[in-house]
Amino acid sequence: MDRVKSQAAVVSQLLFDPKTASAYKHVLTLTGTIIKEVALLAWLLICSVLVFGAWFGETAIGAGRTARAWWQTQQTETTDGNQAAAATGQAFLDVSQSGANFLVDKAREQLGLEKADRPVKETLAASVKPEPQPIAKKSAPATAEKVAPVVKDATVDKKSSESKAESETPVAEKH
Repeated sequence: MDRVKSQAAVVSQLLFDPKTASAYKHVLTLTGTIIKEVALLAWLLICSVLVFGAWFGETAIGAGRTARAWWQTQQTETTDGNQAAAATGQAFLDVSQSGANFLVDKAREQLGLEKADRPVKETLAASVKPEPQPIAKKSAPATAEKVAPVVKDATVDKKSSESKAESETPVAEKH
């Protein structure tokens, strides 16, 4: 029992020694500083990834728009379904892009960078091109007076005697 009491006295002297308290205080302070700095580094890395992602996204969207414009110039005829899908996609892109721009601006602010100058978006009505109309020959409405003289003169010429009787009748009457 004396051995237990003496060991407890040694442990209590070590625990309550002013040097022990200052050492643990120094360790905890240093650990807190390390954790804070690592967290700040992680946050700055996340912001950097976000800014890089925004740059890459803008570049990819620009390339996609250029490719789409080229593709549309190659097409001769568009359909309503394509225009509806394009309008829906553009609306979704505009909505999601405004939220992404907000996040990127905050990330740039955290990194100490200036806000990116973004071009003003044109309205949806101005960006949708009117559908090209198919080219068709338009003819004037035919009236009976204009057609009748032509039909009376048109006859079918056949060599047989049976068809010769038919050949003297106007074409319009045969149909």
